[in-house]
Amino acid sequence: MRSSMEILRGVTFHQKKSAVSLGKFDGIHLGHQLLMNEIIKQEDLVPTVFTFEGMKTEPESLLYSEAEKQYLLEQMGIEREILFPFNDQTKIMSPESFIQNMLWDSLDARLICVGEDYRFGCKRAGDVAMLERACKKHGCALRVFPKRKDEQGVISSTRIRELVRLGQMQEASKLLGRNFFYLGTVKHGQALGRTIQMPTINILPPAEKVLPPLGVYTSVVTVDGRRFGAVSNLGKKPTVGGKAISLESFLFDFDQNIYGKTVRVDLLEFQRAEQKFDSIEALRAQMEHDKKTAQTNLKGARL
Repeated sequence: MRSSMEILRGVTFHQKKSAVSLGKFDGIHLGHQLLMNEIIKQEDLVPTVFTFEGMKTEPESLLYSEAEKQYLLEQMGIEREILFPFNDQTKIMSPESFIQNMLWDSLDARLICVGEDYRFGCKRAGDVAMLERACKKHGCALRVFPKRKDEQGVISSTRIRELVRLGQMQEASKLLGRNFFYLGTVKHGQALGRTIQMPTINILPPAEKVLPPLGVYTSVVTVDGRRFGAVSNLGKKPTVGGKAISLESFLFDFDQNIYGKTVRVDLLEFQRAEQKFDSIEALRAQMEHDKKTAQTNLKGARL
């Protein structure tokens, strides 16, 4: 595996011997991982994820930001990501042109992995049957994966987003195959935590990322590869007049200055909703209780 994943943008590039997985891949959940694992195990090919940028997204609609998605892909062993522009020019590309120009000419695809409902090209006119015919003619291997299911039905990004919005973090994490997390750079906050002997780190959630209920969570924070149990507050901090949403975490057994560093915050379990307290002292008393609840929840957890 390379030390860092190569990221290519645009429609003009020439790569060789690619194993390609095609899709949007919001969430990179258990269903998506079937495709990823297939291309990763091809020792003589470059595992390549072909996805899109520039598609219109509503606020709070994605499971992962693009930076978080790239972080996950690299962790999995993907060596190249193609960010294909979604614009007026590419939207009218015929399915046949997409296959010839992108899969054969640009990527030299030797293996293609898709889900059974994959569509592509202008007006989504291309489908798996068309891809099968093209691959057979070109001599390219094709793997088509059915929807992955559990006892509740199909595992999908839509289903996981709804679980996250409901604060059902453990159920969401099961379908993701990992904890739901935020990746961000530690920013200076209001320094309230230090005044009440509970210093915290603050990151800002990406605007496009789905929001769980505002409130307090048992969490795990990764700093420089080390994982620390924590208690986190996702919200506006109404007691001190906050307005912007931030993710503020108190790490157990940790006392370092990490401003400017990138950290990962995994939300394990929803503890309580955010509320406004009558005084800082009342807030501090509740935060002490929140710490104890998180520590109890973390007992036996693998950090």
